[in-house]
Amino acid sequence: MFRFVIPVMLLCFVSMLSLQAAEEAEYSFDIWDWTEPALEPLLFNTWVKELADLGFTRVELSVPWYLLETEPGRYDLRWLEERIHSCEKLGLGMRLRINSYYPKMIPDWYEGDRWMDVDGKEIEYAIPSLMDARFWEHYAPLCTEIAKCCRNRNVLYNAFIGIHGELKYGHWWHYDPATLKAWREVIAAPRPAWLAEAAGDHPLPDYPPEPEPTAGLPDTSPVTMAVIAFREYCWHTALQRFEEALKAGDPDARISAPLGESYRRESAAMANLDYFGLTRGAAQVVHSYDFFWHAQDPGWVAAASVAAFQRITGLPVVFEFDGAATLETLGYTLSQLLAIGQSAAQAGAGLKIANRSYLSASPSAQPELRELLQLWREQWRPPLISERKETVLLFFSKWANYLYREDTEWLHDAQFGVYKLLVDAKIPVRIINEDNLDEDLSGYRAFYMAFSPRNLLPSSARKKIDTLPLLIIEDFPEAPALKNNRATGLASGIAQPTVFVEDCPVGAEELAHLGAGDDYALTLGERRFFAHRRNHVVCGYPVGSLYLKGPDPMVHQGLILWALQQGS
Repeated sequence: MFRFVIPVMLLCFVSMLSLQAAEEAEYSFDIWDWTEPALEPLLFNTWVKELADLGFTRVELSVPWYLLETEPGRYDLRWLEERIHSCEKLGLGMRLRINSYYPKMIPDWYEGDRWMDVDGKEIEYAIPSLMDARFWEHYAPLCTEIAKCCRNRNVLYNAFIGIHGELKYGHWWHYDPATLKAWREVIAAPRPAWLAEAAGDHPLPDYPPEPEPTAGLPDTSPVTMAVIAFREYCWHTALQRFEEALKAGDPDARISAPLGESYRRESAAMANLDYFGLTRGAAQVVHSYDFFWHAQDPGWVAAASVAAFQRITGLPVVFEFDGAATLETLGYTLSQLLAIGQSAAQAGAGLKIANRSYLSASPSAQPELRELLQLWREQWRPPLISERKETVLLFFSKWANYLYREDTEWLHDAQFGVYKLLVDAKIPVRIINEDNLDEDLSGYRAFYMAFSPRNLLPSSARKKIDTLPLLIIEDFPEAPALKNNRATGLASGIAQPTVFVEDCPVGAEELAHLGAGDDYALTLGERRFFAHRRNHVVCGYPVGSLYLKGPDPMVHQGLILWALQQGS
């Protein structure tokens, strides 16, 4: 929750505009500035002509800083102008990635701090520090000049300033001098509100340790929470500067947010789960689906990932397919890729083809491009927005993902398994997290907290949830203890489900301590769970995990359908 406050009416207005903007799919293709199709003008013209003929609508081009600013403050945008003009003649829009990530594209004259690890060692990619004023003294004016050049043109911009060209740290790489200086400034009294909520007045070290992995129990250390909130603050600050620089050149400049998938075991280290905060100045999200992670996963996982971005940010989403070499190495077949594409297209995402400008074959000689484009034309539909009274708000806490730093994906399963359960039951779902709680959420069918223990949430989020005029269903009110592996067998009560699954470290939790007034629909030995009273159900076990990997998924689905009937 630790973020800038945005008025609710403005948020609603932005969401309305975004839904209108998603009425047509975007088809885009990226060309990296260090590859031959970008460097050779004639080859660039050939490629973009073929892309237009195939039916692509936008070219994403990374922009080499060193060519556009050969000396500090001296700009020569001819390289960029030529390529924009080539695309405009063909009716193609552009998305410009202003490149400070790839080391060879950074001017030799640039002097500034680079990302460092906890040992003070500069990382391999030598990315300029987000918090170094010297970086923004050069990068911001370059962005302004580019925005001036592209004013009144069909151009989107993204900040190519993070690892892999996305808005993320990728690891605990925030130990450069400029970032540590910013840390020491914010931990001094008086602390900003976002830090006070994360760590209170707890003493914080000048050189914070790198957060460690967890093993089934969350890390609620104030120091860890402060570090994670601080990293969100660093990205907010950087993107605010990026937006201000673009708007100085073109008040109507439109920004695209490149975001990788982050409801996963490395969410905290990646630092890109702040979907809402990282997109506040953006007009769209380009979602880099993690094909490495999902090599064995069915298509619904892609649809769920798209849905999370759409409904948390309120923005149109473009779904990125990774490069041919990567997909081949991972063993994907064309039929698998088409199944993933179908799910993403039917969820309302546009299409982006990535990492193919390395290939010697031009776009027209890559037959899978035609297949994907044809599939998207046939299967794409605008995101379905159902009536509130029919829709379940599905709350996935980002702080649960920050504080559980596990070595498997059990938390992803526990959360997204509930999405699958509800979608399979034909129940409309809207995924949200802490950052959506400032909205007016009245009128929805229910509010389901899928493995989002309240004691892991910021206090302001807990207070907002307490006042929701909705049926609330939650897996656990507090982070559960590790399961007793000897506790086996079927629960008894209104159903007889299995409530333990092997690769999840938690199971059925005794709920008798919740207080008087609760009834218990399930028992296992002396454990009472599935507590319920009017407008409130506490399951007491990881429903999503059991639905995805347990032996009796339909029983768990039936229990949740029963829980949805407990509202007033």
